[in-house]
Amino acid sequence: MRDPIHQANNQEENPVSYSELVGKILNVEGLKEEAAEAILNPLLVSVDGAGKDTKERLNVANERFKVNSAHWAKNFLPDTTFSVVDIETTGGRPPQHRVTELAAVKLQDGEIVGEYHHLVNPGREIPWSVVRLTGITDAMLVDQPELTEVLPAFLDFLGDSVFVAHCANFDFNFIRYFSSEYLGRDYSPDVLCTFELAQRLLPQAGRYNLGYLSSFLVLDDSANDRHRALGDARTTADIFFRLMNLLQFLELKTFGDVVEYQDASGKEAPSLAEGISIDPATLDDLPTERGVYRLMNDKSETVFSGKATDIQKAVRDIFYPKNRSATKLVQKLRTVRKVEAHRIESELGMTIQALRLRRKSKGMNGAGQVSGTGFLKLSLGSEFPRAYAVNHLSADGAVHYGPFRKQAQLRDLLGAINGVFPLKSVQRSSGSEAVSAADSGPDVPAALYKKLVDRLQRLLEGREGRMRKTSEDSLLILLEEAWDKKGPKPSQLKRNLGRLRHLAQNQSLSGPSVEKKNILIIEPAESMKKRVCYFVRGGILVDELDFDRNRPPVEELAARIQAVYFGEAARAKEPGTEELEEAAIIAGWLRRELIEGFVMDLSEEVDIEEVLESLLQALADPRAAGTCISV
Repeated sequence: MRDPIHQANNQEENPVSYSELVGKILNVEGLKEEAAEAILNPLLVSVDGAGKDTKERLNVANERFKVNSAHWAKNFLPDTTFSVVDIETTGGRPPQHRVTELAAVKLQDGEIVGEYHHLVNPGREIPWSVVRLTGITDAMLVDQPELTEVLPAFLDFLGDSVFVAHCANFDFNFIRYFSSEYLGRDYSPDVLCTFELAQRLLPQAGRYNLGYLSSFLVLDDSANDRHRALGDARTTADIFFRLMNLLQFLELKTFGDVVEYQDASGKEAPSLAEGISIDPATLDDLPTERGVYRLMNDKSETVFSGKATDIQKAVRDIFYPKNRSATKLVQKLRTVRKVEAHRIESELGMTIQALRLRRKSKGMNGAGQVSGTGFLKLSLGSEFPRAYAVNHLSADGAVHYGPFRKQAQLRDLLGAINGVFPLKSVQRSSGSEAVSAADSGPDVPAALYKKLVDRLQRLLEGREGRMRKTSEDSLLILLEEAWDKKGPKPSQLKRNLGRLRHLAQNQSLSGPSVEKKNILIIEPAESMKKRVCYFVRGGILVDELDFDRNRPPVEELAARIQAVYFGEAARAKEPGTEELEEAAIIAGWLRRELIEGFVMDLSEEVDIEEVLESLLQALADPRAAGTCISV
């Protein structure tokens, strides 16, 4: 084996190159000189400062490498065990999304000492976008064990090792959540993130996904399946080995040094904004958990409010601005003297409470309608209903679908509807609603028009029944009659209808219309030990009840359910602006799949005893979290 550094009696005549030196540090071949210089120079500058020329820097790097090269083949923390973890899931966050694949590569003293891999039945359908990314299908998992069966062995494999992952918070949050909820185990290991380490160690890389980092470090990961748990865990382990060598080159000595290096931003901390009178100690005492906050003046009036996944960080970022636009914001908050924070675990709870705080604000973010990204409105209150986009819900007999994640999605769906159904057109007025415009399309009789609107609703809400072919044939006949040869040709009409179906399914439009739902929502409250029940009738939040998770108030729940859904109060009055704002929040929350408790869909035929029994069963079953339950 060659010496790690090309040695020569005369270093002037045979200087070591960047590519040779970095190749030995990272144990790779094929690095170009320019790329190797980009890797090494930022590290040298961070340790020895700027100002040295290339020759001086190489000499410094050469000497530093020679000091550590005798131990380079081994990890510089031989007594620490690392488990490089990767998981595949049905989506972005637990518990509504579930694990489909678990993998880990265990490292000790610079070597791989074990691997773990298992497919997992998530107990829910895998979204098509995830299937395309991972290649994992429902059929592959139908005979696999559930996570409750697999997770104990996986945790035993990890043991007390350091948890390592790329974008570690994602993988770690899934494992920690399900360990606690399914097994009652507190999984709290030390955590290292290869994404964060790479950002600090390789600032010239620019991009930090696994594929690009492998290419940047000239690693051959062609044998590792991308976006599969074991393949990505192996690639992450390869990258982690190299990052640890770079940490050793920086002469870090202990695991604590590594954690401190990872957590430090490498940038100078911003200063408290000028003109702010708030005591910095007030900010340091804020909780680091999820929740809502409000900034108050000396009269205890709310000047500004918001929600955050880390309350302390969010508020500190306001008063320690990192850029000019943030500085302009904080200058409007000079009257703030104190901060009040309230922990809330649920995204829905945070959003509702943040809206309520905004309504009380005396400052710049006071009450205002929640526009979101828009709804598709079908104006059923007229003889010839129209379909068009609106920013808000309204209580005028119309039905609404959404809110949409992007305005472009709403525009595409409206375009697809107009390419299939000859509905009356609308034009935007100067107000918030739309008004009728002159129509150049076919003159559809009122009875036939009513049938078209009904079929459009059924299509948007997925209520067309099982006989899709028969249903589609009858709809095409109806459409050709309505167009009366003034619209697309039959072959084009059929293609347009297929596109409309695809858009409706792809955008998860499933009925009934959002403001018509009768549902019970159970979500975490200020902690996972607490719960709040939201009683939603006709899409409107009409009541709430907080309780201890392990001691549900059965009689009180029964009384509230009776009053809201079965009693005289079930005859709802017309909702006001505030109720519609909260209805829009609930609709958006359901569409974005952010359920951390569970939702019970109450049909008109249900019995109160059935509702209560199903509710108590779901409260006792942690696997109910993240699901929608029909009673």
